[in-house]
Amino acid sequence: MTTLSFRDSTIVFATNHGKARAASELFTRVLNTTIKELIIDSDRLGTFSGEVERAGSMLDALRGKIKLAREVTQERFVLVSEGSFGQAGGLAFVAQGTEMLMLHDSVTGVEVVEQYISWDTNYATATLKTVDDLRCFLPRIDFGLHALVLYPEGISPITQVRKGITTLQEAEEAFATSIAASPVNSVLAISDMRAHVKPTRMKAIQACCELLVQRLATACPKCASGGFGLVATEPGLPCAACGAPTERAKAERHACVVCGANIKKPRSDGRTTADAGECQWCNP
Repeated sequence: MTTLSFRDSTIVFATNHGKARAASELFTRVLNTTIKELIIDSDRLGTFSGEVERAGSMLDALRGKIKLAREVTQERFVLVSEGSFGQAGGLAFVAQGTEMLMLHDSVTGVEVVEQYISWDTNYATATLKTVDDLRCFLPRIDFGLHALVLYPEGISPITQVRKGITTLQEAEEAFATSIAASPVNSVLAISDMRAHVKPTRMKAIQACCELLVQRLATACPKCASGGFGLVATEPGLPCAACGAPTERAKAERHACVVCGANIKKPRSDGRTTADAGECQWCNP
């Protein structure tokens, strides 16, 4: 079996929103890898603002982006990114962002995937009726540093979307246009989730890149290929108070993307017990 190495290679980061800058320094420093940005029309696969519905899972979206990139590049390694945002655990006031990266090797067909979850996000939506509603919404998304999307409510399919709004004048002008076009006299507002106008998201993508590059640099103990890393967790971390097993992860399962070799390891954070509040016996 040929050993797969990602060192000293060229990786194409296929993106529509300038994400390559989140990866370049890390990949060069750890793997001596050159990152080249390739612009693809990923909006064909779905948009955060809803004009094009996203079909399938995040993995489906990543594979769709790989396919788009393969239409225009012959480079062996292609890297793509996908983000998803919503309410954490159904909590209405706690927003959560998930970033996922996939590196695809055209020679072996190997996919190396990493994921990063962040609560440092300005994700928010609102229905606006007045300019005062707009002005109240803007601080929620750290407006100015982050951009805004506005579009008329009640129009299907979604049209007349204004993206990348970064000044109050732009916002008020877009609001006036949108509410005039709305059959229900309201405007839908959303924080612009595209990476090139969202510094907090770019930071999360960089954190995900850190996880991925360390995985690519980790060799399989059996075949020595890069990409060895976490694939699953096993529950059962004992309660600190009574010792009963909890749903918290007790161990991690690490595996090779090439030969499939896998090993069980203790939690990487060193934690050996769960809080009593997480125990079904101590806190039923």
